[in-house]
Amino acid sequence: MNLTAVLIVATVFYFIYAIWNRMATRKERLRFMETLASMSPDALSAYKEINPQWDLNVKKDPKRNIRPACLLIGLGIGLLIVWLGFTAWYPGDGIVSLHDGINGFLMLASPLLFGGIGLLVAYFIERKN
Repeated sequence: MNLTAVLIVATVFYFIYAIWNRMATRKERLRFMETLASMSPDALSAYKEINPQWDLNVKKDPKRNIRPACLLIGLGIGLLIVWLGFTAWYPGDGIVSLHDGINGFLMLASPLLFGGIGLLVAYFIERKN
């Protein structure tokens, strides 16, 4: 029994649902922020008296983009190293390089290694700040 078509359809519908759910949640959050921004300071202080732990923090974290940026930079460097290595080792058509076992391992390991190094750099940058 071949389930490939069923899995493809299920995957496509799952990702469509996930994107729709994320957009709906984002719209909900934006509406909530707009409601809070339009409220009077007296009403906000009344809500804070009801729940003392409740606090509005609308500042954007400047460090939240460091991790994905360093990860993508590391993956890019890893792919660049793989491409440079293949063009140096097999200057011809490159068909032989794809079937060699060790080169397949290097093709997978280099971007992952450099992506991990990028995340490590992001950790040290966040720790320094």
